[in-house]
Amino acid sequence: MTNIFFKFWRTSSVVIITAVILFCYTNLPDSIAIGHDDQGYPNRFINKQQFFYWTVGIVFSINILMDLLKGLLLKIDFKGLNSSSAWANEPTALKALISGWFSAFLSFVNTYLIFVILGLNNINSRKGQMLDFNYNWLLIFGVFVLMILLFFVPLRLLFSNPTPED
Repeated sequence: MTNIFFKFWRTSSVVIITAVILFCYTNLPDSIAIGHDDQGYPNRFINKQQFFYWTVGIVFSINILMDLLKGLLLKIDFKGLNSSSAWANEPTALKALISGWFSAFLSFVNTYLIFVILGLNNINSRKGQMLDFNYNWLLIFGVFVLMILLFFVPLRLLFSNPTPED
């Protein structure tokens, strides 16, 4: 059931991030502030087309590369690698865990990038492009959740056994 939820979330997040990129592209000024000094004044800029192509390239390359990695991991014969592992003896549960993790990871990354792009749009939507709101909490939260997601599968494989509903 969680795999279905994360797969839906991932698909929805790809559609939403595509809409957000297109929306921001139409609303952003020609020169986008991407860096600010201590007083909040912009000091580094990128043009709108460069922003669009970099954002689209990053978002879709992450999703495509992670799908390729998932496909490669699902083809591995884990029973041949470690026949004494409980997870290797339950290949359907292991494949469901790996597929669910990839969907959850990409769902979070896409959702996080949506908020980053909307934050960048918010900063640049004002005439002066001033950084008057601190977005550090978003970066810290993103790194915290990313660390939890990265260590979830190895810890689950090491310290648990597959259950029948996996």
